[in-house]
Amino acid sequence: MKLCQTAKDHWHVFAYLLLASVVVYPLFKGPYLFLLDSVPKLNNHLLKEVIYGERPPVYGGWMLDALSFILPPQHYQAILIFLLLFISSISMYYLTFSICKSRVASFYAGLLYAINPYTYIRIIVGHIVLAYAFIPAAIKLFMDVLEKRDTRSVFKFALMFTLVATNSHMLFISAIALSIILLFKMWKSKNLEILKFVTLSAIVFCGCNLYWMAPAVLNSKESLLPNISQTDLLAFAPRTGAFPPLFTLASMYGFWRPGYIYAKDFLPFWWVLFIFIFFLAVHGFNSYYNDKKLGIYVKAFAAMWLVGLILAAGIRSPFAGLFVFLFNHIPLLRGMRDTHKFVTMLCLSYSCLGALGLVKIEKSLENKKTIIKNAVIFAILLIPLIYSFTFFNGFAGQIKPADFPKDWYAVRGFLNNDKNDFRVLFFPWHLYMDFRWVPNRDKRIVNPAPNFFDEDVISGRNIEIDGIYSQIHTPYQVYIDHLLRRKNEITNFGELVSILGVKYILLTKEADYKNYFFLFNQTDLELVKKTENFYVFKNKAFRGLMFSVNGTGYVKNWNDMINISRTQDITKRLYLIGSGKKEGNEAFKKLKFVKAGPIKYIIKDKPLKYVVFTEEYSRDWELNGEEPLKAYGVVNAYGIPDNSGPKEIVYDGFYRICLPSYAVSLLTLVACLSYLIFPKLKQRRSKRKAILGKI
Repeated sequence: MKLCQTAKDHWHVFAYLLLASVVVYPLFKGPYLFLLDSVPKLNNHLLKEVIYGERPPVYGGWMLDALSFILPPQHYQAILIFLLLFISSISMYYLTFSICKSRVASFYAGLLYAINPYTYIRIIVGHIVLAYAFIPAAIKLFMDVLEKRDTRSVFKFALMFTLVATNSHMLFISAIALSIILLFKMWKSKNLEILKFVTLSAIVFCGCNLYWMAPAVLNSKESLLPNISQTDLLAFAPRTGAFPPLFTLASMYGFWRPGYIYAKDFLPFWWVLFIFIFFLAVHGFNSYYNDKKLGIYVKAFAAMWLVGLILAAGIRSPFAGLFVFLFNHIPLLRGMRDTHKFVTMLCLSYSCLGALGLVKIEKSLENKKTIIKNAVIFAILLIPLIYSFTFFNGFAGQIKPADFPKDWYAVRGFLNNDKNDFRVLFFPWHLYMDFRWVPNRDKRIVNPAPNFFDEDVISGRNIEIDGIYSQIHTPYQVYIDHLLRRKNEITNFGELVSILGVKYILLTKEADYKNYFFLFNQTDLELVKKTENFYVFKNKAFRGLMFSVNGTGYVKNWNDMINISRTQDITKRLYLIGSGKKEGNEAFKKLKFVKAGPIKYIIKDKPLKYVVFTEEYSRDWELNGEEPLKAYGVVNAYGIPDNSGPKEIVYDGFYRICLPSYAVSLLTLVACLSYLIFPKLKQRRSKRKAILGKI
């Protein structure tokens, strides 16, 4: 009996599991997925840089990124899609069942929240954001904070909202949604005590998330926000078709990048299905907006829909002027240049209000025959599945699992056989490009090289979209950009990139690779391997990751340095950009060192007067506590004092910013879990003792 009752109470879980499995099954027929913004992660270089503070976690915390090294890498992306769909469904069911107490209506809400055009396109382009899945559960727990006003509810909400915070876009969107709910609750209750618990929630949340918030704020050298302008709004503006922009976005379509196949491309009557989804939400609003218990939340979800639509439309709506004003005056809004992400708020509204609409329909069918009632409800439950039916045919065949070509593995093995410490420079110099071996309909993906090769790869991070060339202006990026602009005048490219620690240059035969044939004309590069997809060049001017020189020189700019390099070896002198007198003689010494950890190097040799450390310049790379000079305008250098003590180069930002914030987050997390778990365990022990006492 208990088993039957459990199955009856949790049938929705098995149904959601089945649906997610059907969607993901075709993606398991190969090892990897190659999507626009998601490629296989076969090393932990980028995660290491975020954890140790070398790169700020601008897209939220890195906890979920660590899953890529816990779950099987061969099917990590497919598993992530499965979790996104399943958790989204369960999370929304959890929220709506607490409101309407109807399993059928809550099941509809879970279906619609997981299976819709918005999640469809986000999966196709590789925005597999688990944070989206946790938003409904976070809203439910926030409502508990507002209603119960106790510490236990505060801790539960803070922990769940921490999962939402693993993506900064979803964090910003859900913060707006929660603010709307709070405003409606305050407007009705007129009770300022609520703010005490909301403030406590914010404090606990910040404690849990200081591990990424502190590095993101204090180490923002790569932040995109200052570089985002109204040009981005045009480049990432929602795309519309035959219907007006507001209708397109309201129907959960409108992604900024064209060329994808949607369910609406097969269904000439797709808009009729949307009208019914919209009607169901409106019906739910009309039926319950005056309800004494649910009314404020119903109104809040309706307001959420309106705010979400205005923000999603961006510059494509009658409210464009208002949006541009907010964009210019709210820094965090700049991070939402892809305004289509605000459709998240519409999905929340349609699911919750639609569930209430279905509850009303259920009540109206109570006196009807069972077969009629079941038929109507079954037809309603089918609507989300038909509206986005391309989930179930391999996303209309647009993404197919595959593996890297064999020669990618051969080149990786070739590089791994070289036991020196070095970096690899990867061309063509694009963040996104078409790879002909990708089996998808759209072959454009983010460059997979940094995630594939075991060595540190320097590759292009220039976005190159509709008049926007690049918004990443780190020293490596700007320096290589400059060299490429003068490529036809350069014959010693190897020497000029040796200051970056580059020993090999990989040119893959994709995109505009013939524009990089200037590499064949360099006197200090040797073609050492040629495969179906690669030219591999060895840098004969390689100087190691760390070397030492005796003298300094000054140049006005990189052009001046390039001109000097034609007649002098620039690695025999430390060149600084600025003005000053040349000092010391030309001398070079390759240094022996030990890498004592990801961010600590111990020099074993006795250096000359200056040490050049080819990591990308940062003031946080310190030698015995001393900040670096900006060598060659791109890497780190240090003057060596006249002493024979140990010399260590350490990334101080980790110890100064990251480590303390990690400790605070860990302590806060442990405190929250202890507060929630231990009383429950104590209650269970007491019950067991009571039962045993009776026996």
